[in-house]
Amino acid sequence: MKNVFWFHRLNMCGGVESQFYYLAKKYGADHDITIYFGQSDVAQALRLSEYVDVRQWHGEPIKCDRFFCNYENGILEYVEADEYYQIIHADYKAQHMTPHTHEKITKYIGVSKKVCETFKEVSGMETELSYNPLAIDKPRKVLNLISATRLTKEKGKARMERLAQMLEEHGIPYIWTVYTTDINAIPNPNIIYRRPRLDIIDFIANADYLVQLSDTEAYCYSVAEALTVHTPVIVTDCPVYHELGIEDGKHGFVLDFDMENVPIEKIYKGITPQNITFPEDRWGEILEEGKRETERLKEHKMLRCIKKFYDPRRKRTRERDERFSEEEWRANLLIDLKLVVEEQ
Repeated sequence: MKNVFWFHRLNMCGGVESQFYYLAKKYGADHDITIYFGQSDVAQALRLSEYVDVRQWHGEPIKCDRFFCNYENGILEYVEADEYYQIIHADYKAQHMTPHTHEKITKYIGVSKKVCETFKEVSGMETELSYNPLAIDKPRKVLNLISATRLTKEKGKARMERLAQMLEEHGIPYIWTVYTTDINAIPNPNIIYRRPRLDIIDFIANADYLVQLSDTEAYCYSVAEALTVHTPVIVTDCPVYHELGIEDGKHGFVLDFDMENVPIEKIYKGITPQNITFPEDRWGEILEEGKRETERLKEHKMLRCIKKFYDPRRKRTRERDERFSEEEWRANLLIDLKLVVEEQ
């Protein structure tokens, strides 16, 4: 073996793991590189094995031309090499760490000038500089989906799982933010669960698609809100959508209930929805006429928060012990909700 790298533990992610991944990706094809590990995250080991030889160490002796270790160098008694390298990843001085040194090490390599300088200062050892390698592929577009729904059968939980599976089968990177009380109902690392909130229109406007895959809908506000702010939708073929004027290919994608022939590549490519005008409501005719009394809006009370809460009027969180003035009618509501007390 020419070049052997030792990792006591390969984690799923971390700076050391990233350094070696890019090193393996950049130099693995033209250099004989082997990695030995004590313990490893499965995904990390499999990823590295695409570029270099990856092996678990079981206590056997290792013979190579050049041996590289990181923080952990206790394995060196089992290694016979022409040269022994230790990679210095940390500012030992700033972190008040004890230097990792070993009498067998023939060369220390630091990942920045700062690391080289401080390692020499605390250990007395000369350290050679080599910045971390980079070998980054052109990034792909990440599909940004959003839903606000219960994760139940009638709301299309199984269809959501199927759509997520299709995206993964096609190798499409995506993040799916779901506002729901059914946290973790679908175990999927690409789904981000958020507690429901009163208004998510800003987040809907920032998404590539609003997704609602229900068995049936009587109206579906989230779909109407999305198209109003020009976010296309992915919906099932509920009759109400035809009634509202929503068309497949014009306002997003209307899928069959059996989820057959879902145009995944078209979804990933994206669509700019056509303008849509929803039918006017008739509540102006239904409601009794007469404006709201304004006298009760004039009186104010000084309040103090007794617990932290989100204030939708101010669109921000009120902190505990915060003091503010509020109209009497709203102050009374906040007092009744046990969020504030009146300041005398």
